Amino acid sequence: MKYLRSTPNDHTFFSVYAKLAKSVKASGYFAQIVSALTEIGGIFAASLSILHPVFGQNAVYPSAAIAAIGTAILEVGLRVTIPQAVDAVLYKRWQGLHLAMSIAVFVLGFVLLTTSGVLSYKNSQTVVDSVVIEPERDSTGIQAAQIEYNSTQAKHGEQYRADSTTTSERYQKRIQATTAAFSGQLGSARRELSNIYNKERRTGNSYATAKDRARQKIADIEAEQAAAIAQITTEQGEALAALKSEYKAALAKADSDHRAALAALESEYTTATTERGQTVSTYGGGLAYFTIIALFIFLASVILDRIHRKGSGINETVELSQYDINPPAIVEAYQAMRERIQTTIRAKIAQFDERTPAAPLPTSKRELYDPTQLSNVRINLQLDDENEGEERTIRIAAKRRPIGFFTQGDNVRQRTDNKSLEDSENGSSTNATVNALLKNCDHCGAEYQAKVKWQRFCSTDCKTQWHAAQHNGTPYSPNFKKRK
Repeated sequence: MKYLRSTPNDHTFFSVYAKLAKSVKASGYFAQIVSALTEIGGIFAASLSILHPVFGQNAVYPSAAIAAIGTAILEVGLRVTIPQAVDAVLYKRWQGLHLAMSIAVFVLGFVLLTTSGVLSYKNSQTVVDSVVIEPERDSTGIQAAQIEYNSTQAKHGEQYRADSTTTSERYQKRIQATTAAFSGQLGSARRELSNIYNKERRTGNSYATAKDRARQKIADIEAEQAAAIAQITTEQGEALAALKSEYKAALAKADSDHRAALAALESEYTTATTERGQTVSTYGGGLAYFTIIALFIFLASVILDRIHRKGSGINETVELSQYDINPPAIVEAYQAMRERIQTTIRAKIAQFDERTPAAPLPTSKRELYDPTQLSNVRINLQLDDENEGEERTIRIAAKRRPIGFFTQGDNVRQRTDNKSLEDSENGSSTNATVNALLKNCDHCGAEYQAKVKWQRFCSTDCKTQWHAAQHNGTPYSPNFKKRK
């Protein structure tokens, strides 16, 4: 189907506004592109948030399809309905069915325009948010700060262990030296006490006072040794405590430096996030108002274009082709396949039917009878004679029914019995032959005597020729059904 436009009737009006109409029409298309971008972004984001719990990472594809289809419906619908609505006003299509179509076009155009405007306005911020790069935490800086912190902790720990070991060894040596110094003094004092005991054994005298002084000297030396060792141990503990305090202070400083580094990195991330939010809010709001302006530009372009066509006297006609009238191609393809299948199947059925032999002529039917209903009857006939005292009797023996079946119908037995009685009354023999029937042959038409009521042909040749004429030249045969 082609849409053809005639040449303008009012060339003056056409020439005055031709450039304006062309430029405005082009701006209308660009305005629709802007509106479509905001719509497709918003519909995609909404669809993705709904479908992601169901489809996971694959939700991107159905969301993109939904966004594209929804945007196409809105924009294509606006491109068709709005010009029709403007033409309804310009050409005053308010009579008859034009009124119903005009109302439908106005309602549909209003719904599409409102939906497009709302989506474009609300989704502008979503579009800007998806375009502006979202800041990320400096993972490299955080990792470097952690590595440095761990290294500092290990360094201070190693230094603390080395200093503690050195300090302990130094004080242990002092304790050993002090113990050795006092050991000599204790040995001398104990030797002096031993000499006093030896002197008592030699002389037999008692030196208790001297022994007490020697013992006191030993005790004083031991007390002095213990005090010296205690002093050294105290100094060792104080030195180790000082080292531990220095180690804790170094660890605290390293932890403080680590926290400060992380806080600086977090501050940078927070600042970048805040700036991004302000950017999205600023540009998103601006894009929202710009989409509304784009809709107004689209409306203005359509209105001006339709006014320019009417004022120029340009008429639109529609040229139909056979393809516009014919059913859709998919329908014709379906019908063609259906007809091909039907033709093939029915041809097979026809071929099968042609190869199927005709049924042979029916044979003579024989009637069954119930032998229990037949009885042997013996009849005695007594004749009166004029001569008294002499009786003459005629005895008729019962005759058995001949073996066979009746072939004349349900009441043939009754008719035969009646016929026999009639023949007996008429004096004719009970075994008389029934008169033959005269019939005309179904094939040649000659008159013949039929042996049975259902005989149709005068001879076997007529029967064979008639059967061949009825079955495409196939001669009659009792074995016809058995042949292939």
